[in-house]
Amino acid sequence: MRIMPLVLACLLPASAAHAATIAVSIDLGADRRPIDPAILGVSNPPANLPRAYPFVRWGGNSTTRYNWQVDVHNTAADWFFMNIANHDGSPASSEVERLVAATLAAGGRPLVTIGTIGWTPIALREKRWGFSVAEYGAQQQTECSYFGANPPSWCMADAGNGRCSQGPNCSGGVIVGNRPTDTSFASGPNDARAWIAHLQQRFGTAAAGGIRDYALDNEPMLWNSTHRDVHPQPLTYDALWSYTVAYAGAIKQQEPNARVHGPVTWGYCDLFGSAADECVDGPDRAAHGGTPLVKWYLQQVCAFQQQHGVRLVDTLDLHYYPQGSGVVDFNDPPADSETAEISARRLRSLRELYDPQWTSESWIADLGDHATWHYSKPGLIRRVRGWIDEACPGTRLAITEYNWGADNGASSALAQAEVLAIFGREGVDAATRWVSPRSGSLVERAFRLHLDYDGAGSRVEGTSVRATSADVDALGAYAVHRAGSRVMLLLFNKATTATTAAIDLGSRFDGGWRAYRFSGSEDLHLASTGNVAGTTLTLVNLPPRSATLLVLPDVDRVFANGFEGP
Repeated sequence: MRIMPLVLACLLPASAAHAATIAVSIDLGADRRPIDPAILGVSNPPANLPRAYPFVRWGGNSTTRYNWQVDVHNTAADWFFMNIANHDGSPASSEVERLVAATLAAGGRPLVTIGTIGWTPIALREKRWGFSVAEYGAQQQTECSYFGANPPSWCMADAGNGRCSQGPNCSGGVIVGNRPTDTSFASGPNDARAWIAHLQQRFGTAAAGGIRDYALDNEPMLWNSTHRDVHPQPLTYDALWSYTVAYAGAIKQQEPNARVHGPVTWGYCDLFGSAADECVDGPDRAAHGGTPLVKWYLQQVCAFQQQHGVRLVDTLDLHYYPQGSGVVDFNDPPADSETAEISARRLRSLRELYDPQWTSESWIADLGDHATWHYSKPGLIRRVRGWIDEACPGTRLAITEYNWGADNGASSALAQAEVLAIFGREGVDAATRWVSPRSGSLVERAFRLHLDYDGAGSRVEGTSVRATSADVDALGAYAVHRAGSRVMLLLFNKATTATTAAIDLGSRFDGGWRAYRFSGSEDLHLASTGNVAGTTLTLVNLPPRSATLLVLPDVDRVFANGFEGP
């Protein structure tokens, strides 16, 4: 006989009684894809962060030039191209080694950036800067003028930002002809090997539980701006591959079990073109058969492996930030990015990650539509997964920088929770948010939903399966099956009103269920419980802009070795 739907009953205010009803369906036998917990990663958390993340990246602009022997990094364009000393100068107490130690101790995987630019900070624990005013002339700003009329005593008035309006060293608005050796010394692949050898001695080899993941620098297609004091020339296709061969080869020689990440793009433009092309199209790309940079790079990886028997790059590593106005906001509390308009745009922009028909609501749409590549429609993950399948099958995919809003933004937290669900469904192998959310923040709730939804260590883990929402812009739906244990349904109510989810479970379920939830006004908590005996379930009054995790018992026909159909 037909089982009538079980309805989650609750007393509703009059306005909620008219909540929109959206159909959701689950198919446990379709689109089954294991979820790698490394998608729940973060970048550069403090070493004493109380929450354990499965994947932790040490990366960013200042890791391109880092001297591990004295724990000195160069801030590049982020802060006056300045060498800065950390901690007490010993490698064991360095920022990177403390982070690696904490990550490994918590059972996580660290990702360490290896500089490939060919320059390393001078081994002196003192401030040095790339654009001296005394040496190269007046500049638009110095470290002291940055602070206005009352600069701190520690600032350096001679440290300029490398931008100028006139003078013998001024060309095109920037200082030219400076000496890279003011801050750095020329280095090479052997220096990278020496550092990895030290890390192996400290933490063990990859096979013995040490560091396995290494990234080939950070956003090399921005070196000519971010690190223009040592690399003023824009990088080309061929130069990028030359750096890859030299440094990835050195990493693999020192650590044969390394999982090397490359090329570590900065965003949308260098999916398609090199820095020499200044974005998507140009003579450099034309000289390489018109092939998008990332697809061409993948072709070189597999061609090299076929010729030499060595897989230089194991993981395609990308950075991606939505470009819609106000969507990315690093302020805490957020500035004006939680307005109704920006919040709605932020939540819609999630479709840039997977929907090949979705046109970006940003300058990306102004790039026009190439006959083949359709620039205005990012479809990021599915696009690059297609390139992997065509150019170098078996390559893993990582997104090691992304951000969908401020730590304490309500729509930012909802977007972050759905980003993690999208990564699982779409087959991303590793991901790290820039940067780790502050402890106790709204965005941390999004990670807790996936990492510790019941406060007892339970995670959203297992195999992604098909979940369909009749209106993805109003209610996102994602299902995860942990065989022999439970089925989990993630529901993201992006509407500004309450929503009812009418769920077709696709299989018969029997037993108790629990629903965990957070919103901008409520911390993650057990919101409701009930029993199910059938193939349908209705959840009434999902609050506006909230994330709900429905945890169901496993179904009888699902076994640890896979799915047995009805």
